[in-house]
Amino acid sequence: MPTKIKERTCPACSGTGFPLSRQPASPGRKVYPVKCEACKGKGKITEAE
Repeated sequence: MPTKIKERTCPACSGTGFPLSRQPASPGRKVYPVKCEACKGKGKITEAE
């Protein structure tokens, strides 16, 4: 019997692939988006049942 794979929106980043990061207080500093650790930047988590 084949394994069912469920795909759901990543709760850590709300499906964006990038978790919300706080902006630095000092202006002029660049903040580079960091890929979400939980879904590796995909925005979705696949779960095998």
